[in-house]
Amino acid sequence: MARDNGGSGRRAGGANVSIKGSTETWVRGAPAQAMILVAAVGIVVGGVVGLGVGFKIEQNRTRSDVKKLRAQLAKKDTGGTTPSASASLGQRVGKITKTAGTTITVTTKRQGSQELLTTASTQFEKTAKGTTADIVVGRRVLVTVAGTDVIVLPATSQLGRTVSSVGSGSFAIAKTNNAKAGSVSMAGIKEVDTISTAQLSDFKAGSEVLSGGRTATAKNSFNAVELILLPAGSAFAS
Repeated sequence: MARDNGGSGRRAGGANVSIKGSTETWVRGAPAQAMILVAAVGIVVGGVVGLGVGFKIEQNRTRSDVKKLRAQLAKKDTGGTTPSASASLGQRVGKITKTAGTTITVTTKRQGSQELLTTASTQFEKTAKGTTADIVVGRRVLVTVAGTDVIVLPATSQLGRTVSSVGSGSFAIAKTNNAKAGSVSMAGIKEVDTISTAQLSDFKAGSEVLSGGRTATAKNSFNAVELILLPAGSAFAS
């Protein structure tokens, strides 16, 4: 049996040598055909590799194009300005000087005269007297810098900051991308207001208004998403 296995091994080895010899003989006898075959194999392999590299490049280019398209659409939706990472709304606070159709012109301390452009989707609101009991976790609030006045916003509002906790002596507001978390003392609060629904016709010359929205493409114009009619003498307007 051992001699049989050895014989099989020798026969297999001999076959390999025979095949190798035949190949070498063929290459020597037909060098041109051998070169053509090697070149053809190289083209096929190179084509496969090139196809893989090309696919990867095209995939990366497509992803880049999609990213650019999304940025362009976002810019278009916000009146020509790219929103921040937080997507928070800017604000305008001032006194109404005139109204014309759906446009309300206000005089602000920081930006001068501004035209607040309203649409059918703009939220029109006015304040109503409230108490500190209206300040609850999960609601959004507007707080003056001094912490003396608070406006508790409706659930649909995108303005202000979210109340993260409420204690007996203070309440905390959550951080945003643009501001750190903070705490407001209940003892320092002089006025709390809540919000009720209003109409565009309620906004008249001489009234103080706070608007949330984004800068429009036209100079001194502001796309108003939310408009709050402030009470006379409001600390938010001072």
